[in-house]
Amino acid sequence: MVTTLAGYSVIAGQGILDNTTIQNHVLGTYMETADGRGYRYAKVGAVATVAGRVYQGPALDATNQTPTGGLAVANAAIGATEIVTTTTVTLAANLLAGGYLGVAVTPGLGYTYLIKGNTVASGAVTTITLEDPLVVALTSSSRVIVTRHHLDGIIIEPGTPTAKIAGVANAIFSVGAFAWIQTRGACSVLFTGTGVAGKVVGSLSGGTSGSMAPAIAATNIGGEHMATGITGQSAFVYLTIG
Repeated sequence: MVTTLAGYSVIAGQGILDNTTIQNHVLGTYMETADGRGYRYAKVGAVATVAGRVYQGPALDATNQTPTGGLAVANAAIGATEIVTTTTVTLAANLLAGGYLGVAVTPGLGYTYLIKGNTVASGAVTTITLEDPLVVALTSSSRVIVTRHHLDGIIIEPGTPTAKIAGVANAIFSVGAFAWIQTRGACSVLFTGTGVAGKVVGSLSGGTSGSMAPAIAATNIGGEHMATGITGQSAFVYLTIG
């Protein structure tokens, strides 16, 4: 039977294959087509995307964002929306906007806050402005960690992931553009190795950049094979990234 229901969905003025310099949705917004394919709204990094390749978030910055032990901060009362680090860092203005601040050492341990923006810092302290007010006061004993949104500045997975896997690009999206990246459902993806239908697949440490492979220990799980995969070609994967 031929269906007349096929085709890409359009949500709030931006289609699945469109890319634009104007941000139409909050990063991470989820949408789903009628046939069950899921997508997250993302911003492309410094290199245009390639269709059928696996992408990840910006590489982890373990010096300025998530150092061992966390970043020291000044006292901040319950309800405050500005956090000033006393640890010096190097950050571009508003690099963290849309990302998260987590309290790694008590007081305040375990709370997560959405970041509105941050001041520029070059080997200096920075002021981080939160969308959410503090629930527990911070003191000079508290330590925090921060991170960009994993869909802010996506890059091709470099063979060995250096950040959370973001999804698969369905088209060529321009540098710095806002676009939908697929995270769930049937998707054609570059493959490395020999795949078997129904088996779990993931990003391969030390593998081909932007590809998936038969999942092994310590890989980022990406989904399940829908058919036999052939190395160097695209294979159908049912994505379960998120």
